[in-house]
Amino acid sequence: LRTSSSTIDNGIPTIYSLDFSGNEQWKVSNPNSTKQDMSPILSVSAGIGECGNWPDMLLVGWSDGLFQALNPTTGSVIWQHSTEFLSWGITGKATLDDDSVIIPTRTGIDKLCLDGSIEFSQQLGLGWRNSATALDGEYWIGDESGTLWHVSANQSVNSYSIGEGKIRHQPLIIDNDNLLIHLQLPTESELHLLDTTTGELTTVAKLGPSPAMPETMGQYVITADSSYVTLIDCLDNCHLVNQVPFRSNGEVSILFDDYIVLPHNSQEGGYGVFTISDEGELYLLDTLNFADDWYGTAGLAGQEVNGQKQILVVNDNANLKFLSTDYILPPESSSVDSDWTTMIAMLLALIIISTTGIQLLRERFQSAFKFFILFFTILVYFSLGEIISAWADLVNDPDDGNPDDVWSENWPDEWLGTQVVIFEFNEGLIESGGYVGHEDVLQLTKYVTNEQGIDIEISETSFGKYVVSIDGKSGEGWEYYVNGQPGAVSAEYQSIDSNAVVVWKQL
Repeated sequence: LRTSSSTIDNGIPTIYSLDFSGNEQWKVSNPNSTKQDMSPILSVSAGIGECGNWPDMLLVGWSDGLFQALNPTTGSVIWQHSTEFLSWGITGKATLDDDSVIIPTRTGIDKLCLDGSIEFSQQLGLGWRNSATALDGEYWIGDESGTLWHVSANQSVNSYSIGEGKIRHQPLIIDNDNLLIHLQLPTESELHLLDTTTGELTTVAKLGPSPAMPETMGQYVITADSSYVTLIDCLDNCHLVNQVPFRSNGEVSILFDDYIVLPHNSQEGGYGVFTISDEGELYLLDTLNFADDWYGTAGLAGQEVNGQKQILVVNDNANLKFLSTDYILPPESSSVDSDWTTMIAMLLALIIISTTGIQLLRERFQSAFKFFILFFTILVYFSLGEIISAWADLVNDPDDGNPDDVWSENWPDEWLGTQVVIFEFNEGLIESGGYVGHEDVLQLTKYVTNEQGIDIEISETSFGKYVVSIDGKSGEGWEYYVNGQPGAVSAEYQSIDSNAVVVWKQL
């Protein structure tokens, strides 16, 4: 397994080899990593081909642009290859194609024989988490400008504009001629079907923001986002079947042929277990929860040994569990609702509603009105977070503000297409850029202040979290701007795009 890190203080990104008892066999770290290490590990069996021969290997891509083939028994380097680094290097999944591997570099693709020798390197568009699809000896890969690139067998290049968004997932092969492409937009996403022979582009569905990595399961495609898990049927023409409310923004795992498992990307964490009914609809079968649940985007791994099903479960707290079908959830880790605050509030609301009804029946209207006001106050209090979130979605207009309008020519080119943060103090500026992967203003701000060693004080209120002081300076408070537009909600509710410019101003 591999780890990533938000800061070096939290550890250097590392590849770990563990036995099934949890004992460490070996580890390989990369101190030069930029910490956004999300490229999945590939396991390759020994073989021979036109490129030559190679042993059993683990193929690992690093965010500093290094690509390594490791010995799976010892972790020693068999061969390695350096790719272009521009703010980051490799963040997407490499693709195996017979005796070759296609590496998604920062600016295109490199094709290597499995013995480590290079076949070609092709410059395309700037990529982030993108992966190539191999189709009949040709390669397809998207970039951060919404362009789908096609590299033919003779290395000629064509491009298709899918839309004004970002293609961060591997195009899925639907049949011999069609590719399904998930386009990420600021506040939503779109699924498009491209006919690779005619170039015809068809919109299949409009979906939610921050999409997960789509996965195929027979005739079906499963994808997810910040709002729903979605089932697409591509038996004839791809079409949306149904959606189930669930927030997941990472990897979709298919376990034991029948179960679709997704991490719930929230502070509550946990995992949703879905399946497809006999009628061809997606439904939530169960949820899996533990006492140490936290945010998560990594997929699960599963295997069956002598009739016993085993799975590996991980989350963003660096917690790893190896479970089997004879594993029993401890009482404190079960999925039984233990939110006593919510239960008590519901009980009080029920009592107040009942009392209000009794007062109305007795024609004591003034007393009934008082109980109604009390009920309404409790309702608003416990619904405030959802109300603020809905308001944030309403005011977060993707057409408001353009990062190009606030771009400074004094900033390095490496910051182009990344997230930039500026702190405007009364006595000067602190500027920092090259950040990726942060979904809201507060998340990005906390990451930058932690990396830069800047103290930040945050106050938590009923309307969200607010910044009180930065670097010990509070003044009359702080306000933020995104792409030149003032924030209208708490920073934790203000979503941002991957190239947003966030400015904090001291009042």
